Amino acid sequence: MLVETDAGIVGTGETMPRVGAVERVVHDTLAALLLGADVAPEAFWQRAFQALSYHGYAGAELRALSAVDIALWDALGQAAGLPVHRLLGGPCRARVPVYNTCVSYGELADRERFLGDAPSLARELAGEGYAAMKIWPFDAASEASLGQRIEPRALDECTQLFAAAAAAAPGFPVALEGHSCWNLPSATAIAHALEPHRPLWLEDLLPAGDPAAWAQLRASTEVPICGSERLFGRYALSPFLAAGAFDVVKQDICWTGGFTEFAKVAALCDAHELPVAPHNCHGPVGAMATVHASAAIPNLFLMETVRAFERGFFAELADGAPATVDGAIEVPERPGLGVALRPETLARARRLRTDDAGRVAAGWAEGDPWAGGVGDRV
Repeated sequence: MLVETDAGIVGTGETMPRVGAVERVVHDTLAALLLGADVAPEAFWQRAFQALSYHGYAGAELRALSAVDIALWDALGQAAGLPVHRLLGGPCRARVPVYNTCVSYGELADRERFLGDAPSLARELAGEGYAAMKIWPFDAASEASLGQRIEPRALDECTQLFAAAAAAAPGFPVALEGHSCWNLPSATAIAHALEPHRPLWLEDLLPAGDPAAWAQLRASTEVPICGSERLFGRYALSPFLAAGAFDVVKQDICWTGGFTEFAKVAALCDAHELPVAPHNCHGPVGAMATVHASAAIPNLFLMETVRAFERGFFAELADGAPATVDGAIEVPERPGLGVALRPETLARARRLRTDDAGRVAAGWAEGDPWAGGVGDRV
C-alpha cells in the first residue's frame, strides 16, 4: 500500500490476507476521502471508519483502513524527519523483545520441526535468545468433530508433544496457539491437560464470539488466556475486557486499524491493567510497523515474530527490514517506518490504481454510500 503526498513523499503500509478485497475497499471507498486531503491520520481515520461502518467494518474494510493508516504515519514521520514511534510519544524501550511463532518458510521448517522434534527446536530457539516459542499441535485433532470434542487419545498425544517442548529448555516458555478451533468443553479439557506443563499462555482456543465463554475458560484454569487478533479494534475488544476474558491481549496493527487505533486499544488494555502481545505474521513493512507500535506502548508483553520470514524474504523485498538479534529487535531511528520496498519489488508488484469514475463518494452524513448506485453489485 503506497500513499504519495504532493511533496513527493511516499508512505508505505501493509496488510494481509485476501488483498484483492482490501484493494477494492481502498480504491472504491477510502480513496475518495484520501485524495487531496492533508496527511492527518486521526481525521482521516474518523471519516474512513464512518464510511466503512455502514455495512460492517471488521474484515477487509478495517484491514484496508489499517494499511492506509500505517502509510499515512510513515509519510508523516518522513515529513517530520522522525521515526513513527517518536510521533506516538517516544519509545518506552530501545529493543523490543520477541518470541518466535513456528511457521515454516524456505530453509526453516519450524512447523514441521515442532510437530516432529519439538525439543530440539525449543533448545535452538532458546539458544538464539528468543523469549518464547509458539506452537499449535492440537489443531489437526479438531477437524473430525469440527472442534466439538477432543478424543482422549488425541488429547494425550498432543499434550505429550507440548510437554516435550516445554521440558526441553528449562526456563524457556512455550505458548499454545489454538486458532479458534474448539468449543468451550474441549478448550477446558486442553487447558486442564496442559496445566502441569505451564504454558506461557493459551491463545484463541475459542472462536472470538462470546465473552462469557472466554471468561468461563479463564476462570477454569490457572494457565493465562490470550486473545484475540480476531477482535478488530476497541469496539470489538471492549466487551471481552469488561467480561474479564483475557490475561494477555492479542492485537494486530495491520488488522485492527493501524497505528491510530492500535494506540487506543493499548491504552484501553492498560486501563484494565492488561499487557498487549502484538500479533505479527506479516511482511517487512507490517513487521516494522509492529516494532514501532511495540516500542511506544508501556504495557508491552512480548511481540510476535516469524524468524523464517525474517531470514527468508524480508531482505529480498525491502531495505531496512527488521531483524531479531539476541531475542529482540532494535527500535529504528530512521524517519517514518524506516523500511522501504526495493525498486525490484515494486516493479513486479501487481498495481491497482484508483479510477475516478468508479470511486464511491462516502461523505460523513450522506447516508448509505451504495445509495448513489456507484460500485459493484452482485
